[in-house]
Amino acid sequence: MFVSDIVSQKGGFVFTVTPATSLAQVAQQLSVRRIGSVLVLDQEGAVAGIVSERDLVRALATHGAKALELEAKQVMTRDVMTCDPDDSIDQVMESMTRGRFRHLPVVRHGELLGLVSIGDVVKWRLEETRHEAEALKAYIVAG
Repeated sequence: MFVSDIVSQKGGFVFTVTPATSLAQVAQQLSVRRIGSVLVLDQEGAVAGIVSERDLVRALATHGAKALELEAKQVMTRDVMTCDPDDSIDQVMESMTRGRFRHLPVVRHGELLGLVSIGDVVKWRLEETRHEAEALKAYIVAG
């Protein structure tokens, strides 16, 4: 299984914001859309950063309620790890575990194609394991 399998199944739509979007607006969108992060795109449409729930919590812990007046560019994670559609699910799980993050933009040649979450990856891996178990059972029964 590959990242492209996840993106083709769930679709490539990614909720994004601009660097000037307020954290209040980001928090509102995370809540309304029931998502854990938003990508921050620069004027050319390239990934400039990501704001996750964890980034919001850190900003609130540091700045209190005033954090909601900050802009996404002030709290976003700038070094955004990405993956390629041809990366395997195992590669992505390893990257997420090692990097301790839950969202990974899917990018090829600078173009944003989608976003995968740890939930997406675990779901696909469980499905793959279920299919393998069924194939083994069928092999044993047929044997």
